[in-house]
Order: sequence, then structure tokens, then C-alpha cells
Amino acid sequence: MSGESHPPNALEELLGGLPLRFTVICASVLAALWLLRQALMPFFVAMVLAYLLGPLVERLALRVRRSLAVVFLLISSLASMAAVIALALPFLLDQLMRFVSSLPHWQELLMKKLDPIARANPALMEKARAAVGSIDAGATLKGLLQAGSGLLGFVLTGVTLILVPLILYHLLLDGPRMLASLESLVPPRFRGRSRGLVSEIHERLGGFIRGQLAVSFTMALLQSIALSILGVPYAWVLGTLAGLFNVIPYSPYLVGLVPALVLEMLQGASGGRLGAVALTFAAVQALEGLYLTPVWVGRASKLHPLEVLLALVAFGHWFGLLGLLFAVPLMVTFKVVFRVLLEDYRHHPWFTETMDETP
Repeated sequence: MSGESHPPNALEELLGGLPLRFTVICASVLAALWLLRQALMPFFVAMVLAYLLGPLVERLALRVRRSLAVVFLLISSLASMAAVIALALPFLLDQLMRFVSSLPHWQELLMKKLDPIARANPALMEKARAAVGSIDAGATLKGLLQAGSGLLGFVLTGVTLILVPLILYHLLLDGPRMLASLESLVPPRFRGRSRGLVSEIHERLGGFIRGQLAVSFTMALLQSIALSILGVPYAWVLGTLAGLFNVIPYSPYLVGLVPALVLEMLQGASGGRLGAVALTFAAVQALEGLYLTPVWVGRASKLHPLEVLLALVAFGHWFGLLGLLFAVPLMVTFKVVFRVLLEDYRHHPWFTETMDETP
């Protein structure tokens, strides 16, 4: 190899020249963020909402003061959300309560379906009968509510209900100044490149979050209507659940289609009807994959399906249900940073220099 010395690239200069005390401080901040990740959830939620409302604030701020634009949009958004909840929540809760109260009926239907198997395998089916018979409607409803506590805890606590709007207000109002303040901490020689990196991450995350939430709400409506037309029990609950879970790739089939097929089977649906339910659900999902996501999300994530699966497995393992929710946005950020590091690697003299052919 050539013995010539080469100037370090930007990454080497940054890491190699960073004083030890600053390195320790940065590592400590990252460790604190990791340890406080649950407590910081209101900030994460507010950041997502800021991505949704940010473009509207920027447009409105061209005509009125930024503070007035922020207050107007916050009040309008809260009023719209309250109206949607007031209209949709009672209906969905009514369907959910009716489902829980009808669990004994579904248990009876399940045992009838299993009766032929029970005659052939009495010992095995006795255990299954005991397990099914032990299901309690009240305990099931309590479990359903607690199952989402990790994801919806911020909605169910009064503290967070107050914190999220306050944090969102300050993010929308002072967001540009906060970014400028953070940028001032970057050494001047690196600001041009860091500005481009942050801008790319910001653009891709914003496009992904706004588009994905729009797709999720649209899918909730379409799936609910489709299942309702087919006469699937509790169609609006299943369709809404599948639509909301659309933010987690590949999950709508599990939370929407599987329960729909199970309920239809317990009612004695024929194979043709089960196929119709499955095909209809798959058709709505195909609409999402072929049109809604490409057009509305604009493929802002630019992730390979294997990268999405890796993100779901890794972040789901580390953060649970919240990790699944934020897996794709986090992977988008990591991929942009990794691309920059890969460019540095490919332009590094160690990669580009040739073998010294002299004897």
C-alpha cells in the first residue's frame, strides 16, 4: 500500500478533533434520552403533530403573525379532532361493548365448531374447552383497554393531554429558532453539509408522516365500509382498527382480516363467503399499495421491504408497540445518515488508493 499520508475526511476530522469532554457530554445526552424515552413520549407525539401542521403554519405566517397562525391552527385542529371523536367514538364504543357482551355467544359457537374434534380427541379438547370457558367478558374488555396502554397512555393521562398541545405550540412557534440555535453548535466548516443532511431528513420524514397518516385514516374508512357491505360483524371496529394499524406495515391483515374471518367462520360462513371477505380486504389493501401510498406518501421513505422488516423487528424488540409505530421514521433517519457515512467511506483514500506495484 502507498505510504503517503492523506488528509482526513470530514467525519474523521470531526471525531478525531472533538475534545474528550464534549464526546462524554454527547454520549451522556444520548444515554439520558434512551433512559427517559418513555417520559419523553409527549415530545415525540408533539413532533409528529408539528410535521403535520408545520407547512400550514408556514403558509399562514406569510399573511399574519406567526403566533396568531399557530394559535388559529391549534384551535382549529383541536376543534376538528373533538368533532370527529364526538361523532365516531360513541358508535365505535357501542360496537365494542356489544362485542364484549356477546362473548358468551361466540364462545358457544366456537365450542360447537370444535365439537367434532372434541369427540376424536377428548383429552385435548377438554383443555381447550376449559380455556375457552375461562374467558370473562369484563376481563377481556379490561385487557383490550390495557393492551394499548403503551401506545395510548399519553391520551389517557391528563398530564400528557396538557403537555402535548403546549409542546406543540412551542415547536410550531419557535421551531425555526430552535433549529438555528442547534445549527450554531455545529462547527462552521461542517454547517453546509449538516444543513443538507438535516434538510433531507426533515423533508423525507415530513412527507412520510403526513402521507402515512392520511393513508391510515382513508384506509380505516374504506375497510370499514367494505366489511360493512359484506355484513361482517362489528365491521366498523375491525375496519377502523385495521386502518389505524396501517402505520405499522403488514399489520392490518392480522388485526382486521383474521378477526373478520374468525367471526364469519363461527357464524357458519361458507368457503365462498370467506373467500369474498378475504378478497375484498386484499383489494382494499392493494389500492393502498398501488395508489394511496405511492401518490400520497410519495415513497418518501425510499426503504426496501427488507429494511422495513428489519426496522420492525429491531425497534419492536427495543421499544415494544411504540417501536413498531416509529420504526419506519427512525429507519428513514438512519438510512440518510448511513448514506452520508457510506459516501465518506467510498471517497476515503483507504478505499480509493491502489496497490503499490513497485518491488
